[in-house]
Amino acid sequence: MKTQSDMTPEAELDALLTQARADPPLPDDAFMARVLADAQALQPRPQLRPARPARRGFWARLAATLGGAIAVAGLGTAAMAGLVIGYVQPEPMVSFAGSIGFGVSESLDLLPGFDALLSEDILQ
Repeated sequence: MKTQSDMTPEAELDALLTQARADPPLPDDAFMARVLADAQALQPRPQLRPARPARRGFWARLAATLGGAIAVAGLGTAAMAGLVIGYVQPEPMVSFAGSIGFGVSESLDLLPGFDALLSEDILQ
């Protein structure tokens, strides 16, 4: 004949877990030493290479000669602004140049359109 406990299954489980928490099992020191030795053996080792002097390329030396990256950026910006102002020739600049004594008496078309190539004057 079977006898049943007065406690429910949940209460029995709680009692067992409380007892297990009171006396937790600790690993053996020799076991922990072996685990740590194995882990240390599997760690990657750094590859030591001899130091080489860094070589700088042509553009890096040129930028250093001109004064660094900021100087090169300023020089490039000024060059592009000069090209745009020289090519576009905005009307206020032409009239301003005429008012201070640099009048433009003749214009020179350095980049003619395709229609200028079709005219008879250039072909003869």
